[in-house]
This record gives sequence, structure tokens and C-alpha cells, in this order.
Amino acid sequence: MPPKTRIGKEEIADAAFGLIRKKGQAALTAKSLAAELKCSTQPVFWHFENMDEVKDCALKRAEDYFAEYLKKETSADNPYKSIGLNYIAFATEEKQLFRLLYMSDKGGKPDIMQWDGNRPFILGVMEKSGIKGDEAREKIFREMWLFSHGIATMIATDTAFFGKDEIDSMLSDVYQGLVLKLKNDN
Repeated sequence: MPPKTRIGKEEIADAAFGLIRKKGQAALTAKSLAAELKCSTQPVFWHFENMDEVKDCALKRAEDYFAEYLKKETSADNPYKSIGLNYIAFATEEKQLFRLLYMSDKGGKPDIMQWDGNRPFILGVMEKSGIKGDEAREKIFREMWLFSHGIATMIATDTAFFGKDEIDSMLSDVYQGLVLKLKNDN
């Protein structure tokens, strides 16, 4: 009978997620994972076929963590602003995970604009803006998301620094400008 492994698949996945979170995706190797777990590489390859499978598992954990992070309560006066503030806060507080999720090739995974989790935020924009028509509402969502992503990317790469009040004000200004433009166009 083969010896029982003392390190399980969940523990390995947790350690892989933790390594990426602390040091970035390039730091995740079989050797670094084994060092983190204080074992040989054997348990890693007992539970996973290869390192790509480990990385996929860690990516899924990062996606789940991000989805929960977006739901945090904020003082924002509308659902879109809340998601924008949380998205930017994620880039500020979880730079390595942000880089993994939004600044790296994910091998053909759908882009953020196609993510099913966006639907509640698009509905929130629809309700708050008073803009009629899915196309117009999705335009607001898309342009606001891209604006937020730009801020988040600059923060994640340490190329710009903004205070919370400044971010709050910028998101409000752009949102109000887009809503006003669409109302005037209709």
C-alpha cells in the first residue's frame, strides 16, 4: 500500500494562491511551492498532473476572491461607482492578483466585458442613470469600466498615485458626463 500523502490538494492550491498573491505569478514554480509547503515536489505532482493545472487552480481561486472583493460595501451613491471603487481598491491592495487577472494573458478566457458577474452592475447603471436602451447603458458601463481599469492599472504598476477622495471624484465626474451626453444625444 502506498504511503498516505500528508499534504492535500486543497492545501497545495491554497499555497499556490498565496505565493501568487505575495510574490506574483512568476514566483509560482514546483520548487517554490514545495518550499512554501515544506515538502518535496512529490505531493504537488501526486495531486496535479503538471504546473499548468496548479496555475489554473490558483487562477480560479483568484477569480473567486476578486468576485467576492467586488461585493464589499462602500459609501458610493450608486452601484457602478461602488464596483469602480472596489476594483481600484483591489488593484491597490492586491497588486499581484490584479496583475494576474487583468494584466496577463489568461489563455483565451473571456474578457472582463463578457463576464457574467457584470450583469448586476449593468442593471444598477440602468436603474440609477434613467438612460433607456441596453446599448446606451452598456456604453456607460463599458466606458466607466475602461476608465476605472486605467486608474487601477496605473496604481498596480506604481505609475500613478491617487487618494480615495480623488478617485471618488474622478469616477463621479466621468459617470455624470457620460449620462449627460447620452441624455443629450437622445
